Amino acid sequence: MKKEHLPFILITICLILIILDLTFNSDEMDLGFWLRMVANSFIILGMIGRIRERKNQGQQKSN
Repeated sequence: MKKEHLPFILITICLILIILDLTFNSDEMDLGFWLRMVANSFIILGMIGRIRERKNQGQQKSN
């Protein structure tokens, strides 16, 4: 597995976890539920930022 694929794999896993959390939630959506949602969202945003940063570095090296 290449290091370039790791952010995409983490984004996919986080999206699956968010979907599972939404489908298998209890009637009470307590603080723990929302903290998991926010944490997964921040992981996804961080990975998207990292992907963009790598693309920008690759373009700068080629110029």
